[in-house]
Amino acid sequence: MQLYGMLKPSSAGSDPLSMLYEVAQFQISLWQGTMQEAKRYESTAPLNKVKLVAYSAGYAHERLVRAVGGDRLAPLPGLRRFVEFITVLQISGDRLLTDLEQKVLEQAAAIAAQLSDSYAGLFHSSGKIIGSRNEALQAADQRLDETLERYFQPE
Repeated sequence: MQLYGMLKPSSAGSDPLSMLYEVAQFQISLWQGTMQEAKRYESTAPLNKVKLVAYSAGYAHERLVRAVGGDRLAPLPGLRRFVEFITVLQISGDRLLTDLEQKVLEQAAAIAAQLSDSYAGLFHSSGKIIGSRNEALQAADQRLDETLERYFQPE
């Protein structure tokens, strides 16, 4: 349903900022979808797809932040850190995921859904950022970052 709204022609189609937002939203939605698959993975072998989609989503969002301004749109450092997490998992080649790693992927998948939902309503049709959605986006990214921090820095 959300994809149809992004793919149908619109009057705002000629606005470059609106188009960049649509690209970023699409990438975030793709990442959220791959995360629903990733939470069921048992080994590191299929994680490359997840890493590439997460990187693309982060890249598109960073370009949107640069276009609108970091003071108006929250950056997503948790998403960037997620790419690092997957890279760390892949360093030792194809292997089974530990219980902790699978748990982190499950938690990240739940957060990805929240992040995607927040992203979906981030821009008003007038092209302005909706503050409450921006705050929800930032909060979801913070939860992702904290989840990864617990993995990288266990107590």
